Amino acid sequence: MMAAPAHETVTPMAVLTLLDGIERHGPNAPAAIAFRSALRRKGIEADALGGLSAVDSLMRAIADADPTQADSRTALCRAAWADLLPGPGVRAQP
Repeated sequence: MMAAPAHETVTPMAVLTLLDGIERHGPNAPAAIAFRSALRRKGIEADALGGLSAVDSLMRAIADADPTQADSRTALCRAAWADLLPGPGVRAQP
């Protein structure tokens, strides 16, 4: 029986795969909701592994991967990771 890997880094490719899934479905489709939930978990994992720097690095890599979709994909990430990103007041905990 194989042991689960310790801590894996959240990769831009993993996040891009989830974003692609979200984009292929209507905003209220069950699949899109599931992909958004998975995207949220990836943000929480990135934050746990490297804090705001890791989350910010993911967002930059996603924007750089396809500049024509950078704005919409960054918006999806910001929505999913809103409580992980700096904003007014105290940062909420997941």
